[in-house]
Amino acid sequence: MTAPPRSIVIADPEPEERERLVRLVEAAAAERAVQVTIHAASDGHEALAVIERERPSLVVTEILLPGMNGLALLRRLRERGGAPLFLYVTAMARESDRYWALRNGAHSYVIKPYEDAALQARLAQVLGEDAEPDRLGLL
Repeated sequence: MTAPPRSIVIADPEPEERERLVRLVEAAAAERAVQVTIHAASDGHEALAVIERERPSLVVTEILLPGMNGLALLRRLRERGGAPLFLYVTAMARESDRYWALRNGAHSYVIKPYEDAALQARLAQVLGEDAEPDRLGLL
């Protein structure tokens, strides 16, 4: 019997970046033979609505979202009693940004610009459910 598709939300204000992330998630899912259903959002409020409706297992998001930033999005979901795995793919490159994101419950933190192969490998780990939180080194 085939497992149901895993729901994933991708949130980024830039359409080209959302499409790039969709392609990388699809490639990582194919690598792990995991079926996924991907939902996209362009701002924090839209992402929150999609997350509440779809109950994804993974959110791949920029921190710098209009309306509600990615950190506030994660905090709000945690306050409501739980949140899916959060993988930030962000232009915020300071070590303190990464520290606070991980401290507040993010699973992983990737700084833009990134190499597609490196991010795809990280996504494959997360989709394969054998990924440890990114507590060491930046990707």
